[in-house]
Amino acid sequence: MTKLKFRAVKRGFSLIELMVAMGILSVLMLMMTVLLDQVQQSWRYSESRISQFREARVAFDLISKSISQASLNTYFDLDDKDGDGIFDQYYRTSELHFQTMEAARLTDVSGNQTPVGHAVFFQAPLGFSTNYRNLNNLFNGRGYFVAYGPDTRFRPAFIDSPPNYRFRLMEFRPPAESNQVFEDGALEREQGMPQEFTQWFKQSVPNVGDSADFEEHLNPLAKNILTLVVSPRDSPVSSSGGRDDNYSEIARYYSFDSNDSDPDFASYSQQVPPLVRLTMVAIDEEAGSRFEEGSSIPDLMPQGYFTDTAKYQSDIENLTDSLNEKRVNHKIFSTMVMLRSAKWSVN
Repeated sequence: MTKLKFRAVKRGFSLIELMVAMGILSVLMLMMTVLLDQVQQSWRYSESRISQFREARVAFDLISKSISQASLNTYFDLDDKDGDGIFDQYYRTSELHFQTMEAARLTDVSGNQTPVGHAVFFQAPLGFSTNYRNLNNLFNGRGYFVAYGPDTRFRPAFIDSPPNYRFRLMEFRPPAESNQVFEDGALEREQGMPQEFTQWFKQSVPNVGDSADFEEHLNPLAKNILTLVVSPRDSPVSSSGGRDDNYSEIARYYSFDSNDSDPDFASYSQQVPPLVRLTMVAIDEEAGSRFEEGSSIPDLMPQGYFTDTAKYQSDIENLTDSLNEKRVNHKIFSTMVMLRSAKWSVN
């Protein structure tokens, strides 16, 4: 009897099955590639935003801390109005200065930088000196504003590349021994006239000579800072009468000069404001490079903004909408700074 032997037949994948499997694998790989690319883009975006705005955050905190220490050392002196040798009244005075203004007023002293937005200059016991140690209460002149221009003066000499034009937050930081506020106004004091503080923050005071200039003590704190808004306040104002919390009674148009001799300002003069609303708008490096047009200022900041504190909130909203329309990644920093030395009085 014949025995039949059966051998198992080994079957492989057909060509159609292999093609289907490869197609599915290709789709999965494509999906994974797209997913990984999106994750990398999100990571790069987040990392860029964090690192870019970290510099702005540090600078903003530094400005807030410095302004909070602003002081005038105000005191009362005797006044002989009619010159008869008999003192008629006391008056409030100081040898120091606090001022907020349009940064455009610095154009003649800021070299190749074009100031934009607002500027603030003040005196504070910051104790910065290059000649003396452990004198922590030395008074320093300090100022902050935003300017647009090249980086040729700030970068190392060994870097040989075209200038990098950006908006930069600038700090005016002379040491205590170069504080010229005591020279500015000295001539008026000698002649018995009201002091005029108009030059100390420009470092071009007569009688001091040419040993220092404005740019010598001017350095960038952060780049891609679109604008700085400084609003002195006496106190938060309620929304009654159509005025919201952003309205400033003492500096409606953002300008404040502690030495202002205008009769309407007499009750506020020779004082630092008790509060300062500080606002800073930062953009990322991608937007800064995308809108760079050499020495021409990029059209990122619409004209007419931040000229009236009554319109502060609408200016912020309109600026945000404008930057979003231009697809500019940005961040707005804002805080209310309390000046510790303020002893505000309207009498």
